[in-house]
Amino acid sequence: MKSRFILLLAALVLFVFSVPSFAGGGFALPGVGSKALNMGGAFRGLADDWSAAFWNPAGLAYLTNSEFTMNLYTLNFRPEYAPNFTMGEGGFSYSFGYPDETYYPEDRAFFLPSFSGFHKFAQYEGFIGGVAFCVPYKLESRWNLYKPPAGYDNNVPYPRFDHTTDILVWDLHPTVAKTFMDDKLALGLGLSIQRSDFELRRTVLVRTPQGYSRPYDFFPVDEQMLTDGWGFGFNAGILYKASPKLQLGFSYQSPVDIDLEGDVELEMYLPVIPGSDILGETAYFKDGDFKTTLPLPGEVGVGLMYRPNEKLTLTSDLSSTNWSRLEFLDTRDMTITPGQQDTIYLNVRDAEIPFNWDNIVRFSLGGEYILREGLFLRGGYFFEQSPVPDETFTLLIPDLGDKHSFNLGLSYQINSLELGYDYQLVTHKKREVTELEDANGDGRFDNMPGTYKMLFHSSGLSFTYRF
Repeated sequence: MKSRFILLLAALVLFVFSVPSFAGGGFALPGVGSKALNMGGAFRGLADDWSAAFWNPAGLAYLTNSEFTMNLYTLNFRPEYAPNFTMGEGGFSYSFGYPDETYYPEDRAFFLPSFSGFHKFAQYEGFIGGVAFCVPYKLESRWNLYKPPAGYDNNVPYPRFDHTTDILVWDLHPTVAKTFMDDKLALGLGLSIQRSDFELRRTVLVRTPQGYSRPYDFFPVDEQMLTDGWGFGFNAGILYKASPKLQLGFSYQSPVDIDLEGDVELEMYLPVIPGSDILGETAYFKDGDFKTTLPLPGEVGVGLMYRPNEKLTLTSDLSSTNWSRLEFLDTRDMTITPGQQDTIYLNVRDAEIPFNWDNIVRFSLGGEYILREGLFLRGGYFFEQSPVPDETFTLLIPDLGDKHSFNLGLSYQINSLELGYDYQLVTHKKREVTELEDANGDGRFDNMPGTYKMLFHSSGLSFTYRF
């Protein structure tokens, strides 16, 4: 028992401080669990390992062991952005500090470990209870995009990485499941205890008072948001074994509101304006009491498992995610300490970050073939829409558009240890955002026009231990 406690503690430490990032809808990961991901996420109707806690908690009723998985991934991102950040009339146009060139993020390939699993605490007459932990949301990127135009000879250099995102949500998941009808039917229920760390940095172009002409009609503000908080939800599932060859699964994940609290720092960069007392200084403001709510979506899905023979298993899934809950982040609840030049602060704090996202649908297919005893070949595919509309699309959350994911895995099981290799290729539809948009009418631009491309692939090793 002591060794199990030490193992669980080590797992939690690894889990919190090192998690991988994959290409999913919005800033969600495409799922959890090596086997489920290798099968394209078509797992609700199978749900036969620890990741059932995420996909369909009813499957845990048939789990005979605790399971922990360690993954070592190499992640390769290939996003591109060619801005078209201009405005003008009559054949005359001007940019806003985003030069006409192709940009790439600072990190294009990196190596990350992760740890996740399920620890079974109780089992009695078809009932099982335990706790799982996983990461359902993760996004991290850094871009060097904004360059102040001529006239902004500021004494303070503009930050190198001016558009950055670091979003992490981890889920501690107590779960219970039970079988009925001579083990043909299983029901499962889990509690989501979610912790989020949310960091955002962006350039906000704030319209200046009337009378300032180009290039002084917009002042750039470097905004840094650093928050964290907790939220709670639940998921439930049903798994029905219609026959030895056919299983049906259904699952529901409730929406979660994460209450965030932290700091926002705002620094306005001022130009050298002839005939004015504005001489390339900065106006600095710091928030000491910032609160907002991050509304995460709910999801409903159905799955099918068909086993035509003892060696081959085929699966399919269809799910819908209500990202439309993410309308905006309210950033008005700030206690601001004004700095120098506060007379031209222009109410930067009285704003919100609009999202206006859409609901999305995902379709998945998967398969597993037993090459020989203990040796498994797995493959999968999924198609998923992007929830982000053109009017609020930026590189902070670069979910370009409809995506196709191709997955492949090879796994070998030796007693209680399973070793696996995973590969994923995700292609995104190219996106062209043609116009600047002010989605909420607050006088600030909420999108980033231009041409976007993305290609993502990853490969890695997985180590699963059962006891």
